[in-house]
Amino acid sequence: MHPTRRVKSRLLIHFISMIMLVLIAAGSSQNWQILAGNITPYTPRQAVDKPIPLAPRFSGDLNSDGNLECLALVDQTLQITDCQSDVLWQSPSDRRVTEAQIGDLNRDGLDEAILLVWRPFKPWPVDKFMPYGGRIKEFHDQNGDSCQIILIGWARNDWRELWAGSALVSPVERLGVADLDGDGWQELAALERPYDTKQPNTDLTVWKWLGFGFTLIDRVKGSFYDLSIFRDSSQSWLVTQ
Repeated sequence: MHPTRRVKSRLLIHFISMIMLVLIAAGSSQNWQILAGNITPYTPRQAVDKPIPLAPRFSGDLNSDGNLECLALVDQTLQITDCQSDVLWQSPSDRRVTEAQIGDLNRDGLDEAILLVWRPFKPWPVDKFMPYGGRIKEFHDQNGDSCQIILIGWARNDWRELWAGSALVSPVERLGVADLDGDGWQELAALERPYDTKQPNTDLTVWKWLGFGFTLIDRVKGSFYDLSIFRDSSQSWLVTQ
């Protein structure tokens, strides 16, 4: 039994619709690379090995004892465990950890836990002497909580805060860690939006370690809602949606 002209038309319309959906979905993603200190559009090359997503790491030898430690994030509490039942470190109760992964962002050659933390805003100690409350007094949401990046690792025979940044001027999310510029060191990529905003104005940002803290490499303003990292045999790059 052969399909009628009407059925053929419906099948053709359905086929065209599917093609359009695929094209729209493909067009919604953007690829970015770090080139000469700037975030620039990138067209993935045709490689022998297929590009693969670079998933966040949740295990690593954080204390250099030859055994793996694991990150467990439950109800916004972060635990460093022995990958079995023993808890080696746990985030304080006044902090809400929304993201965590393992990397070497401080460039000391050792892995650490990278935490995205929300906590009650704390001004700089010098701010109590400032006539207008200091430079970071507005860096928090309407509930008085600020967003920070904190690095936890093993030092002086104990688990410690290796580095805790001040309250961010704008909170970040969707953290990604990879060597994005091919210099052999990892950078931090993130999406950034203002506190308390209801608008989808989320920027793409990339940061690198500079001595004792992070400095912004570049920013692309936009309305991004997702961020991932892909790699092939030669480099890693960012994919936004």
